[in-house]
Amino acid sequence: MSQTMTFKEKVLGAPAMRPVVRDLIKEGVMTLDFEGEDRLLPKFSITAPTLKQLCEPWEQCLVIKLLGRDVGFLTLRDRLPALWKVQGGLELLDVSHGYFMVKFDLEADRERVMHGGPWMLFDHYLIVRPWSPEFVASATKVDSTLVWVRFPGLGVMFYDESVLLTIASAIGKPVKVDLNTLNMTRGRFARVCVEINLNEPVVGRFFLNGVWYNVEYEGLHLLCSSCGCYGHILRNCPHAARPVAKANGVGEKEVVE
Repeated sequence: MSQTMTFKEKVLGAPAMRPVVRDLIKEGVMTLDFEGEDRLLPKFSITAPTLKQLCEPWEQCLVIKLLGRDVGFLTLRDRLPALWKVQGGLELLDVSHGYFMVKFDLEADRERVMHGGPWMLFDHYLIVRPWSPEFVASATKVDSTLVWVRFPGLGVMFYDESVLLTIASAIGKPVKVDLNTLNMTRGRFARVCVEINLNEPVVGRFFLNGVWYNVEYEGLHLLCSSCGCYGHILRNCPHAARPVAKANGVGEKEVVE
């Protein structure tokens, strides 16, 4: 049945029946005004009760986006069930600008996807958010994401969950410590999941009991080595110092500092 139902039908939970067309402005459900009395700038508004009714079926959907890489609908549709290990079915809808909406057959699958991250696909982070009425694909910007951070060379006595989460709190919002770190099945680095703000420079190192330790970020491929922000590399950094041309004297060649 899931193969024959459309995305809308799966969200609504039943085959979509074409409703009777109504005049919503006459009914007072919608209003129409014009910006500056200009008919070329129509402005609509929907009453709160009607808007709530329209939104309710979609509130169980998730919005996803692969950070830093474009990926096609068919590729995602084929890869996501195995990545998430879903027990039921799911439907995917391309809503443009790299965003997709997902509807699950089982609430348990939705909860696991929401809280089981961070998820990675093709070595890039898959952003997962609950759908909201404010979501507009063309205007939405990803400001934060869950990432795995590593503390290489950290002393074994610091492989304590409380210690690691405290250190991670200086990097972002600590979420959890990797099980391999807690069990100490690997000792080359400690690994912690942190939610970071992508609009702020990332923390590159920290000092602990007389020693400086580096912080490594998994899966953040566009991380500037100059300003420490995500989304560009050094040569495109708006904050990096640019070469300044200066003339040493009359008739002399310009020297670039």
